[in-house]
Amino acid sequence: MDKFVAHVKEVHDLAEIDTLQYIFWSAQELKIHFRIDGKNITPFETKQILLQSPKKNVKIITNKNVKNSIFKDATSFYQKISKKNDDNDQYDFARSLLSDLKKWETSLCSFKPIAQKPFYPGCKKVNKHLQSLKILLAKQDSYSLIYSCYDNKEKIAEIADDVKIISKFYTKQVEFWELLIKSIEEFRANLSEIKKRSEIFSGFNRLIQILESSSPYDLITEAEKLLKMVSNHNDLIVQEKTKACRIKAISKIDAIIEKLVNLFDIYIPDQDQRNRFLYALRSAKKKIPQTANIKQIDIILYNTEDMYDDFIEELKES
Repeated sequence: MDKFVAHVKEVHDLAEIDTLQYIFWSAQELKIHFRIDGKNITPFETKQILLQSPKKNVKIITNKNVKNSIFKDATSFYQKISKKNDDNDQYDFARSLLSDLKKWETSLCSFKPIAQKPFYPGCKKVNKHLQSLKILLAKQDSYSLIYSCYDNKEKIAEIADDVKIISKFYTKQVEFWELLIKSIEEFRANLSEIKKRSEIFSGFNRLIQILESSSPYDLITEAEKLLKMVSNHNDLIVQEKTKACRIKAISKIDAIIEKLVNLFDIYIPDQDQRNRFLYALRSAKKKIPQTANIKQIDIILYNTEDMYDDFIEELKES
């Protein structure tokens, strides 16, 4: 380290502080590497060690050149999968390769949390490729990166393909996938009716197969068509069930009104009390046709039954 500082200071006519900064910038760009006690040390770690022990023996290692035949093989391979025309400079090629490897790692890390959820694909591949990238990125000097590329061509090609496929899914198709999961749960509530039509039931089963597939990426278009077909049929089922539920609810409220009117002959409330009770129940009845779903109908019916119980208590106390 001392010899290198003196050399750089003399060649570039720099102050010592500027010389050290220049050396650390070069290390951060992986043009050179620090080694202490036989171990490669990051620029940050080196700074911390030297601040604590300024006399610590730090070795500076420069990048080694890869054999030209191996370098050309690695660049030829990588140009095919990256579609890049990199320079013939080994360092520039290694920087480009490093940039891509880190981008893949960042992308896979961002997809990992959701890929771990039930029914979301790619978890095993994400974990597998992150582990491979960790190994590939362990040494980031140009010599090591180029040899990693040369020795792991099949693995790198697989990662490149999978990152492209998984990225497309989690950036462009995941919203549809969320809809698919939610829709299948809704379909299950009407499964007995869906089974009555073989075409719809077949479509429902196929959607489940796609949902449970470990690699559904090429099946999204098929799933979109099937989901639309089954959803349309399910909507008709829901409409019919909601209509029947409205009729039943109105009938129940009519029965409640009739029971209350009969109680008027027993407890004989004043006219204002009669009008107030009947108005509240009839208003609840009028809300039923405007309800959007069975849940809303159930809420109105539950509140109406509560009102009836309150009215009885009021009649008894009056």
